[in-house]
Parts: sequence; structure tokens; C-alpha cells
Amino acid sequence: MTNWNNSRKRPKIFTKEFWKEYKWQDILINLLIYFAVFSSLLLIDLLTKWGLYIGDKPNEILANYKILGIRSLLHRGTTLEIGLTLPGLHTITFLIIISTILFSALAKKKYYRWWIAGLATIAAGSMGNMVDRFIFKGVRDVFFLPFADLGTFNFADVCIIFGSIGFVVSAVTFSLIEIYKEKRKKFISEDSENELDESENNESPETKKNVETNDQIKSNTSNNSEINEEKPISKE
Repeated sequence: MTNWNNSRKRPKIFTKEFWKEYKWQDILINLLIYFAVFSSLLLIDLLTKWGLYIGDKPNEILANYKILGIRSLLHRGTTLEIGLTLPGLHTITFLIIISTILFSALAKKKYYRWWIAGLATIAAGSMGNMVDRFIFKGVRDVFFLPFADLGTFNFADVCIIFGSIGFVVSAVTFSLIEIYKEKRKKFISEDSENELDESENNESPETKKNVETNDQIKSNTSNNSEINEEKPISKE
């Protein structure tokens, strides 16, 4: 039984080698970026709702600025109708926030901080809507697009959509950059090896002969020195 337990490999995250790769300064910077973006966007969402929402009045347009309009609506569903109840939506929101915080804390490479900003934006939008569902049993929507009125939304919805787009775009972009760098390193390494082989193959016969002659002279010199050392010193 003991041998079987010892033979099992522990997950890498529970090993000392895994945590040795991290510096507390990097973790702190990552979390500062995350919570700075998260708290700023969450505050904007709550303030816009507080200032613009006047109750569930979907047919009353409060303002129309051609590009953006304002009306007050309490939405009891979700932006993307996925058929979940309030407990299910709360559970998903908690999972989003916890997972994005963990990823942000454990992100190693510096370009991951672009991903952290995108994840924090998604989490801020999810949190903003969750606050509404706790207090109002629905989401306060206050904006619409007059030129394409497909529904009413809020700043949290904008964060979720554009945060997701930003995360995907940055992830794909930096992944492609990493692949390009790896291929370039491999190409340079193979090219230098080929050049070395060609230089060795292109040595002239005279150069090879001179090298062999020099090696032979060195060998003879060392042999003569050994012979001289072995001769007994004559006593007068």
C-alpha cells in the first residue's frame, strides 16, 4: 500500500519546484493590476446604474444621443439567455471571479498581464450584474443603441463582451508571437550548424595538410622532451 502511494505522482502545483519558479513581487504586481482594473470598472458600472436607473420603465426613453440612448429597465434574465436560475448565475459568477484571480496570481510571463486585464474586465462585469441580482432580483439596464435597438444593456455587459474579446485577441496574438520566436530560434540554430559543417567540408587540402603537419611537429616535440627527461644526468 505504501509503495502504491509513493508511486503516485503529486500534482505539480503541490511540489516545491513549482513554487520556486515564482517571485512574490510578480504575484503582487499581477494582483495589483487585476484589482485595479476590477475595482475601477465595477465602480463605473455601479455609479452609472445608480445615476441613470429610475425603475422598470422600458417604454420611457430618458435620453437619445443618436449614438447612445438611455432608458430604465429591470432585466430578470441574462444578456445571453442560458436558462439558469439566480443560484446558478451566482455560482457561475463566483467561479469566474475565483478562477480569474488564481490565474492572475500564478501568471508567470509578463505579457500575461494583458490577459489579466481582460480577465479582470470580465470579472468586474460579472460582479456588477451579480450585485444587482442580489439586491433587485434582476439586472438594471440603462443603455440602448438608437441606430440598432436590439435591447437594453448596462456597463457590466459591455465589460463582459469586450473583456472576452480582448482576452481572446491577446491570447491568440501572444501565442502566435511565442510560436514565431521558437521557430526563429530553431531556424537560427540549424543554420549555424549547417554553416559550421560547410566550413569544415570546404577546407582546402593544403590547409588540412598544414594542420596535420603542425600536429605531427607538436607530437615529435613532446616525444623528444620526454626522451630528454628520461636520460640520466652524467656526473663529472
